[in-house]
Amino acid sequence: MKKIIFVCTGNTCRSPMAMFLFNKIAKERNLSVVADSAGLAAYGDTINPNSAKSLAKIGINNIDYTSKPLNYYMIDEADLIVVMENLHKNALLNAGVDSNKILILGGGISDPYGGDEEVYFNCLEKISEGIEELLKGDAFN
Repeated sequence: MKKIIFVCTGNTCRSPMAMFLFNKIAKERNLSVVADSAGLAAYGDTINPNSAKSLAKIGINNIDYTSKPLNYYMIDEADLIVVMENLHKNALLNAGVDSNKILILGGGISDPYGGDEEVYFNCLEKISEGIEELLKGDAFN
């Protein structure tokens, strides 16, 4: 089974939304891939309430998620690391991660942190578009 990891800054908004949505889609399409998520500056916080509310709007409920920092074990185990913006990609490149293993989701996903529910739901829609774009290739079939 292939492994993908979604990475953002705090691992409470974008990357967990991407992980939950990707895993839902992968299960529905019988893809042999599983997603995880982590942050470059994650400190064990729960998922942002607006992230959870946005996921609930698309049928992903009862979310129990605690942020976790990205580590080298996760990087080694992942077939693909999908980041949310150039800042994340550059941090991974500076840490020695192979550039062929890194992809920016949807050309970049802005951080909704501090926004209202609508901002978070719009972010989730952009994440969804990025995931569909990612799945157009043969990498996970």
